[in-house]
Amino acid sequence: MAEIEILCVDDDIRMLNTIEDILINAGYAVTLAKSGKQAVEYLERGFEYSLILLDVDMPEMDGYQTFEEIRKIDISKNTPIIFLTGMEAPDFQIKGLEYGAADYITKPFIKSVFLARIKNRISMNTSDSGYNEKALAEFEKLLSGTELTVAKLIADGLSNNEIAERLDRKYDYIKHVSSAILGKTYMKTRADIRNFLKNGKN
Repeated sequence: MAEIEILCVDDDIRMLNTIEDILINAGYAVTLAKSGKQAVEYLERGFEYSLILLDVDMPEMDGYQTFEEIRKIDISKNTPIIFLTGMEAPDFQIKGLEYGAADYITKPFIKSVFLARIKNRISMNTSDSGYNEKALAEFEKLLSGTELTVAKLIADGLSNNEIAERLDRKYDYIKHVSSAILGKTYMKTRADIRNFLKNGKN
């Protein structure tokens, strides 16, 4: 697992150190950035990461602004980004989803859940076998990171309840994401999503 390197961005040094300890003990390589600006500088210098953990509430350049700057850099255009924040309101989660975040983790978090979400996101990013390549590429253009993850699980035959359990999310949240996927892709049913992602037709 050593080849999997995660960039952690947070202005709270204690939180950075805590995350670093957790990830290193889990077998990941870790790079720390104390600001959005520093994170962007790393990426502009050509450093590539498997995943970026990005705090939302930071001075000077917050997480959303940092997200936008990261996506302007070729090397990190498709790198999954997980927002970290102490704000639990659904509006913040929806905003993160609309930005295209792969996930949204609230602080303080439970270590086991935190690691499970990271493992799940990395697995989703490194294993796309079983999906039609052209269909997957089309969905990548239309959907956010979280929506694409849910769409793949729908294609794998999971129900909203099963997806909620797999991703450690509330059922209502997954239902909202599923509806957004249907709306953005102009598909009528979950079967259409399965047929498209698996066979390239609906």
